[in-house]
Amino acid sequence: MNSRKTHILNFINDHLGIVLFLFMGTIALFTFDEHGMGWDEVIQRKTGLLNYNYIFSGNDELLRSKDKDYGVAFEVPLIIIEKTLRMTDTRSVYLMRHLITHFFFLLGALFIFKLALFLYKNKIVATIAFLMIVLHPRLYAHSFINTKDIPFLSMFIVSLYYMAVAFKNKTLLNFTILGFSFGILINLRIMGVLLPSAALLFLLIDALKDKTYLLHLKLTVTLLLSAVLLLILTWPFLWSDPFGNFIAAFKSMSNFKWSNWVLLGGELIRGNNIPWYYIPLWFSISTPLIYLFAGLLGSIILLLQSIKRPIYFFSNSMERNNILYLASFILPVLVVIIMNSTLYDGWRQLYFIYPSFVLIGLYGMNYLIQQNKKQIVLILAAVSFVSVSIFMILNAPFQQVYFNELLSFKSDEYIRKNFDFDYWGASYKQSLEYILDNDETEVISIAVANNPGIYNLNILKPEDRKRVIIVPLEEASYFITEYRFHPQDYDELQGMEFHSFKVGNNTVSQIFKVVNN
Repeated sequence: MNSRKTHILNFINDHLGIVLFLFMGTIALFTFDEHGMGWDEVIQRKTGLLNYNYIFSGNDELLRSKDKDYGVAFEVPLIIIEKTLRMTDTRSVYLMRHLITHFFFLLGALFIFKLALFLYKNKIVATIAFLMIVLHPRLYAHSFINTKDIPFLSMFIVSLYYMAVAFKNKTLLNFTILGFSFGILINLRIMGVLLPSAALLFLLIDALKDKTYLLHLKLTVTLLLSAVLLLILTWPFLWSDPFGNFIAAFKSMSNFKWSNWVLLGGELIRGNNIPWYYIPLWFSISTPLIYLFAGLLGSIILLLQSIKRPIYFFSNSMERNNILYLASFILPVLVVIIMNSTLYDGWRQLYFIYPSFVLIGLYGMNYLIQQNKKQIVLILAAVSFVSVSIFMILNAPFQQVYFNELLSFKSDEYIRKNFDFDYWGASYKQSLEYILDNDETEVISIAVANNPGIYNLNILKPEDRKRVIIVPLEEASYFITEYRFHPQDYDELQGMEFHSFKVGNNTVSQIFKVVNN
């Protein structure tokens, strides 16, 4: 028995990253159908379908779509899976999309484990890295419903890993793989050009320092060719005019027009007129506090160490990777501030900066471990992971409305009335299901505050879907709201409250049983 136990423990230790991946994947298999649909899911699937039809049947409707310039390296494979499995019911389609998106998120977490292990040769640090990704409540919830920002985050981690490996072992094969990962990264979001730009700068620095010009020229050409090749192959919009259409897509994303409302400090403001502190504030109030402390500590230690040994930190060393991570965290935020970029609710468009923040935090933790402060690191990490896990379990599947202790002890409904809460409307699923479970009427008329109330019908069971009709408020038996664009109470519906879903002392979604005259 002891021999068998030892064998199992050795297997877990030797394959710890895979074990963590499979453990979280197993949890997902039992819970993925709990999550509702986000605001953009129907639009994202439509974009994938347009590209699929363009690729496989030559249908040029894509070229007339306003979203024709969106990269589809993740969306098209989802459509291929849907078509291959001959899925026809929308519930099956969107549940499949949720599961695949989440497993791609877990793949990103596995790669940050591999990257941390590559950098520090320490499985404790690598495990902390994995858990800081999957135990971020907002990212976890979005990893089911967000096929825009989560795949980009995961691919950013994959690219960071292959970049570290490529510069450690400068072979044509490594730089080909790195180029392929860059091609997919840029396809998912054009902001991905940040990493190839850094790689080209590093190649130039190394060539000048080592005077190995021919080798670095070969590596540069290999990197560029492989990145461009895969970018074009996976992005149908580029096929007719690769260079011209890429520039058009870059300009479109750089000057994206969206003037809807976001809620900040109790005030509704336009998404194209946000204050400079919007992202720093959102990041600070919606990331676990100990994670913030780790990232801040790592940044301070990194800056102090790099000032002491600047040449070493900017030469081709493992430490140079940390300079890249710091830049990958800070520069996108500065770009958004300087360009006064249009942003949606919260910081989801910049979720990809979070892995770099984690890696900076790991640098600080590893430094403390080397200073014989391992116990402190383990205690703080354990306390944080346990508290975050408790929140995620008790409030599932509404982890997307997580705020840390800076706000969580505010008065009733403070957060809902001051910051966008369930802005993607995933909670409509639970409200629709609650009505269906508690009203035996054959057909139920329901009014909804926003489009996700309609979209979430797609993920209900077919027999439940048939019982619901969406109507204007004056014709409805029930009204559901998630309070987006309307953070204040519905005074005109006082006394008609039927049920509400809450996280802490804030309402995520509320149902009113309407009495129409």
